Amino acid sequence: MNVSPGSLARLLILLATACGENGGASAEQGRVQVVLFTHIEDNTPGGMLGTTESRAAYDRLRAKLIETAQAFRVHGLPWVLQPDWKILEAAPRYEDTATMTSTGGKNFLRYLKEDLGVTIDAHSHESGGYNYTDVAYLLDRLGVGGTTVIGGHIWDPALAQFSEWDRFRAPVTGLKFPAASWRGDILTGAGTPNHVNDPVVSGVWRPQDRDHYFVDDPSGNIVSVGPWHDDVAGVNELVQLYASGTVAPDALLTAAWNINPSAITAADGVATIERDVLVPIASLRDQGLVVASDFTALIDTWRTEYGERATVYRP
Repeated sequence: MNVSPGSLARLLILLATACGENGGASAEQGRVQVVLFTHIEDNTPGGMLGTTESRAAYDRLRAKLIETAQAFRVHGLPWVLQPDWKILEAAPRYEDTATMTSTGGKNFLRYLKEDLGVTIDAHSHESGGYNYTDVAYLLDRLGVGGTTVIGGHIWDPALAQFSEWDRFRAPVTGLKFPAASWRGDILTGAGTPNHVNDPVVSGVWRPQDRDHYFVDDPSGNIVSVGPWHDDVAGVNELVQLYASGTVAPDALLTAAWNINPSAITAADGVATIERDVLVPIASLRDQGLVVASDFTALIDTWRTEYGERATVYRP
C-alpha cells in the first residue's frame, strides 16, 4: 500500500492522540510548531523623530502593518510583532486623535494586539542608549507589554556582537530608563551578524551556558526556540522528519522566521506574503501537520504537552 507523506504524518498524529488517552503522548505531539514574526529595527521610521520625513515614514509603515495583521487574521494565523525602540518612541508623538480615528481611538500597537490578535514582544539591538529592558518598558508605556520574549540575539560568545543572553538569568535594569527592570526568559533567533552564519537548529531547550549553548540544562531558567531554516520549505522538511519516523512525535520541532518589513512595504508586498507564506502554512495547519503559534504560547505547549522534554535537532 502506498501512503503519502502527509497521510503518514496524520496517522502519526492519530497514534499520538491514542497514546495520550492512555497516559502517553498528547494530541499536540508530532506537529511542527511555527512562529511567524516581524522585527521593526532601530532605524525605523526613517529620519529624525519629529521631522516631516519621519512622520510620513511612520504613517506608511503603520498602514502596512495593519494591513498585514488583517491578512493574518483572515487566515486565522497568529503573527508576532517585535519592535525596537525607535518606533516605540515615535508612537506617542504621532498617534494623535486624527491618526487614531482609523484604529478605534487606540494607538496602532494596541489596535494590533487587542483588535487583530497580534502578539507584541521586545526586540533590541541595544543601540542608541536603549537595551532590552528599555524596549520592554516602552511597550508597557504604550499598553502592549507583558511578554518575557527576548526577540532575537547573537548567540556565539566568540563574536564581538555577542548579546550576553545569560545576564537575563536575573532581572536587568534599563539604560535609558534605569528605574525599569525586566527579565526575559524566552530566547529567539540564535543568530549571527547579518544572519550570514546562523545555526540550523529546531526544538526547545535550556542552554547550559554561553560556551555550551546547544546543551540542555534542565535546571536552566532561560529557554531557547530553534529557528530552523528555509521558511515554508524548511517547515515541510520538519513535517517529513515526523512522517518518516526520523524524529519521534514526542520531540517538539520548531520553525520561526522574520517576515521582513521591506517585504511588507513592497509593492503588492502583503499579497505576496499571503500567497507565499500564509496560504501554505494555513494549509499545513488544516492538514494537522503544523501548529501556528507565538513564542510564549509555544513554550506553554512545550511545558504542558511535551513535559519540558528538550529537543535540539541539528542536521
